[in-house]
Amino acid sequence: MPISVHVLGSSGGYPANGQPCSGYLVRGTAGAILLDCGPGVATALLRDGPHCNLDAIAISHLHPDHTLDLIPLAYSLLTEWLVDGRTVPLPLFVPLGGIDFLRRFSDLFGHRQWRLPTDGGSPGKQAIATSLAQGQDWVFSVFDIREYMPGDDFGRGDLTVRTHPVDHGVPTAAMRIDDADKSVVYSADTRFLPSLASFASRTDLFFLDAHLSGLFAPGGAHMTPMEAGRLGAMAEASELVLCHLATPEDGDSARRAAAVEFKGPIHLACQTSEYAL
Repeated sequence: MPISVHVLGSSGGYPANGQPCSGYLVRGTAGAILLDCGPGVATALLRDGPHCNLDAIAISHLHPDHTLDLIPLAYSLLTEWLVDGRTVPLPLFVPLGGIDFLRRFSDLFGHRQWRLPTDGGSPGKQAIATSLAQGQDWVFSVFDIREYMPGDDFGRGDLTVRTHPVDHGVPTAAMRIDDADKSVVYSADTRFLPSLASFASRTDLFFLDAHLSGLFAPGGAHMTPMEAGRLGAMAEASELVLCHLATPEDGDSARRAAAVEFKGPIHLACQTSEYAL
């Protein structure tokens, strides 16, 4: 199958106008990987059934609008273990410090204190019950959590994600997925960074942070739409997708600003959800 991207959400900071925060489902010949898991993403991912059908999750950085729905997604995986017999943890790649972050986050809900009968039930249920009896957090059973440094490559099987450190004030990674002769690059949240153009060189689809998209954008370590267009032109990308806008209402003006610098097709993540290459 060709590589495809389903935008589950792209709102910056909070789920504006009912659209979830950052979450991009990339599918290719090797499987499916979710890039970021902000508020509302689990709802969008599970809209058509109880299983997430993912091969991995990759988190670009640990801000709440990119991570908070890891907990509801963990609950859906827990149901797979308890009811459907799942026994294989889902790989979850997080930046350095992510394991401690998730442990403290999960502890807010007392997950280590849960207990289940250790006799009977599916192998998955028995595995969860045993880990709980040993004082372990079941979230760390349903996820196989692995830390990476921005700049590392990681993946599962043939599904490889290349990363590049970007400028967002906390450890943050842009991500690139190549499949056959097609590629997708996700800038994550970042200020304008010329080295990102080399990382994204000649990509087919470049998802670019354009958060500083209007007069009322809250500011911070992001790009303007014009800067996003400039970076896309430097990378010689085929098409751009502007994401993480301050508000969806900024979409038309953001596209016009990016078009000053980038002459190819420009899409808005808040308007178009499906991309196939």
